[in-house]
Amino acid sequence: MAYRVEVFDRNLRRIGEIDEWISLDFTVRLGMEGAWQILIKDGTPQSRLVQKGGGIAIWQEGVPKPVLSGPVDTFQKYWTTQQHTGPGSLYIAGKCFNTLAYRRLAFPDPTKAVTAQWQNPRYQRLVNPAKPMEQNIWEELNNALGSGALADRRVNGINFGDEPDGISLPWPVMREYLLMDVIGTKLEEWFTNKGVAYRFNYNADTQAVDFEVFRPRDLSKTVRFAPELGNLREYIWTLQAPKVTRAIVGCAGDKQERYYYQKVDTASEAEWGMSTEQFIDRRDIPLKVDLSTGAPVKSDATMTDSDVADAKQAVTDAADQAFTDGGGDGNFQIYPLDTAECAFGRHYFVGDKITVAVDGTEYSDVVREVVISVDDGGNTQDVAPKIGQQGTGEPLNLYKTVSEMQKKLRRLESRM
Repeated sequence: MAYRVEVFDRNLRRIGEIDEWISLDFTVRLGMEGAWQILIKDGTPQSRLVQKGGGIAIWQEGVPKPVLSGPVDTFQKYWTTQQHTGPGSLYIAGKCFNTLAYRRLAFPDPTKAVTAQWQNPRYQRLVNPAKPMEQNIWEELNNALGSGALADRRVNGINFGDEPDGISLPWPVMREYLLMDVIGTKLEEWFTNKGVAYRFNYNADTQAVDFEVFRPRDLSKTVRFAPELGNLREYIWTLQAPKVTRAIVGCAGDKQERYYYQKVDTASEAEWGMSTEQFIDRRDIPLKVDLSTGAPVKSDATMTDSDVADAKQAVTDAADQAFTDGGGDGNFQIYPLDTAECAFGRHYFVGDKITVAVDGTEYSDVVREVVISVDDGGNTQDVAPKIGQQGTGEPLNLYKTVSEMQKKLRRLESRM
């Protein structure tokens, strides 16, 4: 699929098009900062188009909106005696417009200047849990950089439109407080909990930046990736044995009275035929051994029965965390081919739920991120989506799914 790059100035006015480059790479992320980078021969008209305060919009053939747009934040000159000879090359990079959400803090009272926040008697702000998530996201951003913001915090050229409708659902965490949080980071948590995302994107007709808030589409029945469909160039799945199968927690008792607790992952030991011990030093848990029975008892006489119960729960939680951190891991990555029937931008986008079918196993989840490389002719070289929690700071452990892939593959091989 063909791509083209338009350039706008600091006032969001379109000033030209980059039609020659060495390489173009960009990453589209769901409800997060996307990124772009373009390498251009220096000393050319294209290399002088992008200026501080300006940015680019990346268009895909057949798609009515830019697949990514945002301001520039990096210029870097390359010159070598081998590849980047002559005038050298210029590397220009930036973020997508979602970066605006990461440039603002959630004031306890967004109607007051930061030096007047002391006038807020509650010192922090409670987000309305009964209000639809779409409206909470719109309100938070509009009050931080839109028409609802203080004059010196507003960003020119942002079109928030009217407050959106939404589905009123109870929040998983009913009391959500804001106190100088980075808004973009906070909204990442909201999407994880409620499945509502947002996007800032360049509008070439109005020469402004439009804001939209949306719920992902379920395209799992219609957008599918599989070798037999001809839309997968490559897929990789990885299955790793657990690093811990026996968690041993040491508590507060001293010497002979120190209490040790062990939890064993018997299923993993049977599956992999091995056992691995790990010690977790938790002297902060106030339990010791009763030398007459070997049972755990309170290490401090002032502890109540409730305190003891909490301490015992802390012990098992520590063991469980060791299994979470060091347990078996499974993940897979797909590398699609854009086809006439299934192409990023045209048929699916970040936020959409799609299906991957490999080695007899189907897995459906939300596309969180797509990394795209475009050659110097504007044609797609590589498309790499990450689905589920992959591509985030907490990648999803697909151990069970990948284990099933391996089992089905082994059964297939045994019949051949």
